[in-house]
Amino acid sequence: MSMAFYYFKNDEWDRPIPSCRPLNNSNEMRMLSYYLSELDIEFSENILHNLRNNNINILDISSETWQVVLDGKNVTIYSIYDEDNNDFKATVKKDVFEKFIAAWLDFLRQDYSLEIIIDL
Repeated sequence: MSMAFYYFKNDEWDRPIPSCRPLNNSNEMRMLSYYLSELDIEFSENILHNLRNNNINILDISSETWQVVLDGKNVTIYSIYDEDNNDFKATVKKDVFEKFIAAWLDFLRQDYSLEIIIDL
């Protein structure tokens, strides 16, 4: 499971935008990359804090586009707008999900010019 984190310049907003892409095109990594791309530092910190403190019963970590459901040791990510479409639905292990959230948070805290490859 590998993903590249990078910034691209948005000319309209005149600032770099964080993004990520899977290095393999598995559905799981694709859905995870879509979800991560919507997270900012504060939300990422909140997700990690609650995951690590096992407060999953009160945790809503869905984004504006992606629904996230925690079920024991698994996390399911699917499109809020097309929830019955399996092309936009994937399940990953909770520990893998947490590691990618942590890596994304570390990336967001660093210099805009970096591209980072995450290989779990």
